[in-house]
Amino acid sequence: MPRRTRSRGHLLAPAGSLFRRLTDTSARVRRKVVRVTLWVVGILFVYSLMSGEYSIPNIVRLKLEKESLIRANRELAVELVDATWERELLLHDPIYIEHIARARYHLARPNETIYRYRGQ
Repeated sequence: MPRRTRSRGHLLAPAGSLFRRLTDTSARVRRKVVRVTLWVVGILFVYSLMSGEYSIPNIVRLKLEKESLIRANRELAVELVDATWERELLLHDPIYIEHIARARYHLARPNETIYRYRGQ
């Protein structure tokens, strides 16, 4: 006796039967199905734009964060150049060292009189 096997339909068989039924129905029902399908696809598209990793709010947030990091990088680069310039002055310029000693630490040479005015 031959062995019975169960016949499996195609994976898209339900969709095919739906299309067959739609072709047999009136044009009004087909238009309504198409309209509802387009609305569902549109809603899913808008939802995908507003949520998830590649959403518009996430892209805007990442762009703002990138701009702030670029700005911070520029400021740090300027500080690095200034610090390097000041380091070179402190290592090799005795006039700058004397200026720092007089301005910041109020130092004076021996037998030198310093006059200060009020408010300065």
